This record gives sequence, structure tokens and C-alpha cells, in this order.
Amino acid sequence: MQQRTIAVVDGNSLIHRAFHALPPTMTAPDGRPTNAAFGFISMLVKLIADLRPDGVIVAFDRGKPAFRTEALEQYKVHRPPTDPALKAQFSMVKELLGALDVPIVEAEGWEGDDILGTLAVRGRSAGVRTLLVTGDRDAFQLVNDDVVVVTTKKGITDIVVYGPAEVLERYGVTPAQVPDYLGLKGDTSDNIPGVPGIGEKTAAKLLQEFGSLDELLARSEEIPGKVGENLREHEGSARASRIVATIACDVPLDIDIASVSFGAFDPHEVAAVFGRYRFTSLLDRVLAVRSAGGGAPVDETSDEPVSQTQVAREILVGQKAVDAVHGWVADSTEWLGVALDDGASETLFGVSRDLAVAHGSTVALVPSEAVDRTLDELLRGRAGVATVDVKALIEVVCPPDEAHECDVAVLDADPANLFDIAVAAYLLESSRSSYGLSALSADYLGEMLVLGAKDVPDAVVLAGTAADLAKELQRRLEEDGSLRVMRDIEMPLVPVLARMERVGVGLDAGVLRALSAEAAEGMAALSAEIFKLAGCTFTLDSPKQLAEVLFERLGLPSQKRTKTGFSTDASVLAALVPFHPIAEKIVSYRELTKLKSTYLDALPRMLGDDGRLHTTFNQTVAATGRLSSSNPNLQNIPVRTDLGRKIRRAFIPAEPGDRIVSADYSQIELRVLAHLSGDEGLIEAFTSGMDFHTATAARVFGVSADEVAPGMRARAKAVNFGIVYGQSAHGLAESLKIARVEAQAMIDRYYAAYPRVRSYLDETVAEAHKNGWAITLFGRKRRIPELGSSNYNLRSFGERTAMNHPMQGTAADIMKLAMIEVDRRLRAEGFRSTMVLQVHDELVFESPVEEIERLSAMVTEAMAGVVRLAVPLDVSVASGPNWANAK
Repeated sequence: MQQRTIAVVDGNSLIHRAFHALPPTMTAPDGRPTNAAFGFISMLVKLIADLRPDGVIVAFDRGKPAFRTEALEQYKVHRPPTDPALKAQFSMVKELLGALDVPIVEAEGWEGDDILGTLAVRGRSAGVRTLLVTGDRDAFQLVNDDVVVVTTKKGITDIVVYGPAEVLERYGVTPAQVPDYLGLKGDTSDNIPGVPGIGEKTAAKLLQEFGSLDELLARSEEIPGKVGENLREHEGSARASRIVATIACDVPLDIDIASVSFGAFDPHEVAAVFGRYRFTSLLDRVLAVRSAGGGAPVDETSDEPVSQTQVAREILVGQKAVDAVHGWVADSTEWLGVALDDGASETLFGVSRDLAVAHGSTVALVPSEAVDRTLDELLRGRAGVATVDVKALIEVVCPPDEAHECDVAVLDADPANLFDIAVAAYLLESSRSSYGLSALSADYLGEMLVLGAKDVPDAVVLAGTAADLAKELQRRLEEDGSLRVMRDIEMPLVPVLARMERVGVGLDAGVLRALSAEAAEGMAALSAEIFKLAGCTFTLDSPKQLAEVLFERLGLPSQKRTKTGFSTDASVLAALVPFHPIAEKIVSYRELTKLKSTYLDALPRMLGDDGRLHTTFNQTVAATGRLSSSNPNLQNIPVRTDLGRKIRRAFIPAEPGDRIVSADYSQIELRVLAHLSGDEGLIEAFTSGMDFHTATAARVFGVSADEVAPGMRARAKAVNFGIVYGQSAHGLAESLKIARVEAQAMIDRYYAAYPRVRSYLDETVAEAHKNGWAITLFGRKRRIPELGSSNYNLRSFGERTAMNHPMQGTAADIMKLAMIEVDRRLRAEGFRSTMVLQVHDELVFESPVEEIERLSAMVTEAMAGVVRLAVPLDVSVASGPNWANAK
């Protein structure tokens, strides 16, 4: 019979290691930190996957044994109190272990090391091979042919296994000599003194020569010099240190190590608990390890789709009749996922990315020929549509090459009937890493999304989950106070974005090809200059080779290191500019390379069959509430560089003779600040008719408007925008290239000129600390877990975010409301002009020449009048033959 293997984990050791290895920004939906819990379970899963133990036990400290404190009064007394963020996670870890059916062993008055020692002895007696998982070196004394220590080299997942040979190789002593070894060298982490002047190498050398601490102390007269003197003088300390370092192996424990197993847990319970802490990726890994045979045999019958109710199952097997079909989704396959209404409740459709539709928990598959309804009923009738990505659904069910009727039906969808699951989750948690159906199901329903069951098609599982999520998220939005943002801003915006994506924007590929050739010449010239300054040629795009040139060959001061060597990122190069001209050349080369690959070469390849560029607008990417775009990303084309302006020349109207029209909000975030703060001086600066930055410079520098020089206005402008983004004196000093003291003085004068701004920002941060979130004028919340961090830098980042969100988030909301109103009027008033792009605070249109004047007036009125603030919203409109000239 094969020897069983049991892993015994030192819970305290691993949870501490995980806490310090992972960023404190990891949080549960309720804001509690989860980095230690996540790291602990991640390490456990890695252990099970790599070493395949038959069972797992986790031991925790519960006090200190009396024999240790009696031998050494100062044992561990110097340790600081446990960080509250770590302390709170011990209960999480135990809850997670409970769901995994992993035994937790504690004994009053004993430490985890002693439990490990006791179980190691018991395991050997029972013929069990024991893996002791710990980061404490004391445990090496327990190693023998049946007991090994498993630890991590770095981080939390790089596993190293120590048997007797590895202990001897690493420390120069045998496992049996480890207590003596620690008695000599001590252990600062546990406040074990050892013998002064004796470190690792000396301790190992002495034990190799004398065999044991007792023999060494008996023959200490033979040891010459200071080492011998210290041994004789500190004999008591050495013996006491050995006692403290010796692990007890006779702790009274009520557990049979030979009978422990792993894997017989309830996957539904695990999903519920893991979902509570947003551990979706870990859930997948746990289930993968379990199905791969890591641990006890699994009852496969328990893996049924969690989202399906008994009603759904009865329909699927034909045991329950249904009435009318209220919607359909076209599909190329023979079967469709369709919602059926049995008359028991309101109709709510849930649509998965796999084109499955569900009505609450009542879901079924119907042959396509049996579905005889129009798409209009699905998207414009009384049926509601819930899906992870409504825009994607629209594109799938009605591609652009379909009949015009389909196009009209889809793009005129009633926003009141749309519920985008991802957007709903985004409003609750704007910093989530995933808005996929699987992650959301685990986090919000506490259910695994189990696919591949024989009796239930995947489409049905996905559809049922979508419907369940829609109801749960709507409930949470209402409780959170965020449902109004969903209904009034985000969902009405969906058809607007769908129309913009459908229309696309014109692009002159010839302009970009010419710019690409020009950029290639510029890159070649810069390369030559860089090689000349370096005194050698090297691969410019290799960070390693570049670091060697900068920091070894040229001897420039290094700024920071990465895992692979010295960093050469943008911040490092910017700091090196004053030291050597090569830094500025490299920055220019990188900017040119990025623009060439990202835009000049890539955009022509991304043109659709209609010769136009169709970007995708994303509502769930930017945590601020702003839209982003992808495939391609048109938000990051530089505005102030010459090449950036040239790239904009390639964006042209589709129809010859038409014009590009650009409508841009001016200083919208500062105007929002004036409204939110209610500062009379700031409001006056906007309503006086004077240039705003000039008015600020006059106040800050104490001069009249006529005396404001260009340099003074530039500094005032930098302070204005710096305040919006919570910029510190250090940041302002760097941006203006001035002394930090001078930058602080400017900020102080700014707040003296606009005192209500300072108090408003302080109040905003205080409210965010109290609530855990900041909020916009329209009710968009941004949760900021960094505010609760014990790390100063993270906490400061959280406070800057709290200052910024009400302004930037409100500006984003205003832009979205403006897009909805402009789109409504474009269609209601019979414009031929189309809205094609949204970038930051700007809307871009294609317009026939004869409509430009009317379009400009309408857009200005709509954008400026979408909300009433204490100061007017200023909109500048311009037109030209291309985007660059419409400025």
C-alpha cells in the first residue's frame, strides 16, 4: 500500500508571509482587506497542485508555552501588535478553510510549531509522510526520512522542499543539531539572544567540530579568542535559547492525522464563501486541483449547474408546459436559448454572450423554427434584456450588413428595457478586474458557473445566471443609491454608443502611411544620435541592454530596481535628463516608436469593410466614470505634440465635401469644483468674463489682471489643474521645475485666494474616510479601499482620489448626459450629421457643410444646458476638413 502524505500548515507563518507579499489594495466587496487571505489560499492551492498531499491540516498559535517564557522572559515580547488589517483576516482564512473542509488545529497555550512537531511524530508512528509547511527555521529540527519542511524561497508561490540532506547543505548542521544551532546564533525575529558574536557560519562550524552544544560548552576552554570568552560568559543564554528554540512534540491534540483527507468539500459552499471575498480566480484553481485528483475522491454528481432551479429542470425534460415565447435571438445553430413566460411573473430576459435567453429561473431550449417573433419584441417590446454586454449583443444579433429594419429596431432600443450586468457591477465596484459572467456569479450570487453538464446545455446555464445576476444587481444598486445613475445615465447611453460604433469615423490611410515613413526616418536619426552619445551600438528596445549602457557604461545614477535589474521606465529617464543628453533622446525615440506602432501602422490595418474605423467605447474600464475606447484606443492620441496633431489630420469625413465638427467643454472640472465648493472667488473668476487662469494668477500673485505675465498665468494654470487632481507640492514642483518650497507657497496662496476650496476638499476627504467612497453630483460612487491602508503612500493616493472623483466623475457624468441629449436631438430634429467620437471632454461629428451652423448651435445649447451649475458650462465649437483643423 502506498504511503499516505499529509500536509500540516503553520497558519500564522504563512498568513504573515502572504500579508507582506501582496499589496494591501486587495479588498472584499465590503471594503475589508483580503491580501493575506488571498495569498494564504493561493499558497495552499499551489502546495496541493505541486505536491498532491492526501490530506491537509492547518495549525494556528494560541498563546506561548510556559516552558519558553520561563526559560527566556523576553521571548517574543518585542514584537509589535498585529496590524489590524492582518488581524481581521485570520477569521477570513479560517472561514475559507472551513468551506474547503480543511481541519484547523489549535491548542490553548501552544504555538503552531509545537502542533507541527506533535503531528510530525504522530504521522511517522502511523506510517504517514508529513509535509510541514512553514516559513520558520525552527521546524528544520523535525526533518527526517518521513518528515520534510516545505517553505517559500520568495513571494508566496515559489516552493522549496527540505529533507535531511537539504538542511545540512543549507545550514551546515543536521536536523537534530538545529536547536543547538539556534541556541548559539539566536533568532532576532523571536528575541532569542543566543551567544554574542556567533552567527550562522560560526555556529555551524562549532557544531561540526564538537557535535553538540553540551559538548561545546563543556570544552569551551579549548575555544580561543573572543568566541571562547563569549561562550563561557553567556553559557546560560545559550542553554535558555536552546530550550526556547526546541519544538515540543507532545501537545495534547484531538485529531487522527492518518484519517485526514482533502477534496470532499461541497463546491457550492466553497463558491459562496469564495464569492464573498471576490476570490473568483482562486475558486477556479481550487476546483481544478480537486478535479485533477489532489486529495480525496470527488462525488461527481455534486457538480450540477448552480443557477438552475427545479422549475427550469422540469421544463428541460418536458415535465412542465409553458405559454408564450416573448423574445428570440438569431443564431446560426439549430437551437436557441429562449425565455419562456409561464404567466407567473413579470417578463425579464437575461441574455448571455452565447446568445442564450432566460426568464428569471425559467429557461429552456426551443428549436429555432418554433420561434416566430420579431427582434423588435425583444429589444423594444415589453420584454427587458439583461446581459453582460448589451452593445455586444446588439452587434451579434444584428450585424451592420443586415437589413435596415433590423438596424433601426436594434439601435432604437428603449433604454428602460436594457440592463447591462457588467455596467451594474461597475457602478457598485468601479475598480474590479473582471466583469465576466463567471466572476460576477461567484461574487454576487455565491455560485460557481459550472458548464459542460450532460443534461443542461451551457447556453441555458449562462442565461439563467445572467437573469439571476440582473435581479441581484438591481437590488444592490437600489440599496446602494446607484440605481439612478444606471437608469438615467448608463443605460440611455448604450444605444448612443451602439450607434456611434456602428457609424465609425472616416480615416485617410494615406496620411498615416506618409507619417509612418517620416517617423521611421526620425527613429533612425535618433538611434544614430543615441549610439553616438553611448559610444556603442545596442538594442534600443531592450531594457536590459539600455540599463547596462546608462548605469554601467555611462555611470548615470540608478533610480530604482525591478526583478530583472535596473529600471529604465519613463520616470527614470525623466529623472536622468539633467544628467546626460542621451536620456532625452531615448524618451523621444520611445514616444516616436509607440506612436508609430500604435497608430501610424496599426490604424490602417483596422479599417472595416466600409473603409471606416470602428472603435469600441467601454463603460466599465475607467474607475472615474469616463468612457474609454479600444480596438483602437483613440483616447490617448497626444494633443500637444506635433505628431499627435498630424495623426488627427488623418481623421476625415466619410463623404467628400463634408466637415469634421469638434465641440469641447472648456475647463469643465474646474467649473465643477467651483460649483461643488461654492467658493465665491472661484465662481467670480468664471463669471467675470476674464480669462480664468489670468484671474487666478491675479489673485494668487496679488497683482491686477493687466500685470499678469505669461509665465505667471502658466503657473496659475498648473496650480488650477493640480488642485483638481490632488497634486502635492512635490508634484507641482516637478511639473513646473521649481523648488518644492516655492511650489508649496503657490499652493498656500491659491487656498488663501479660494479658501472654500481648501475646506471643501478637506470635507470631501473626511467624508470618504467615513464612508469608504467618494460621490459625484449625480450619485456615482467610487469606492476607495486605499483610504483604510496603514501604508502612507497608499493612503495618500486614496485621499487624492477622494478629492478628484467628485470633480472628474461629475465631469464624466455631464459628458454622458450631453451625449444622450445631443444624440436625441440629432435624430429628433432630422440632422444628417452624425456623432462619431467622444474623447475626454470633446465630441466629434461629421457634418454636411450646410448643416454646420445649425449643428454648432444645437450642440452648444445641448452641452451647455444639460445641467445647471453655479457657473456656466463653456462649449467651444469649431469645424474643418479634418480633426486636426477642427480646433
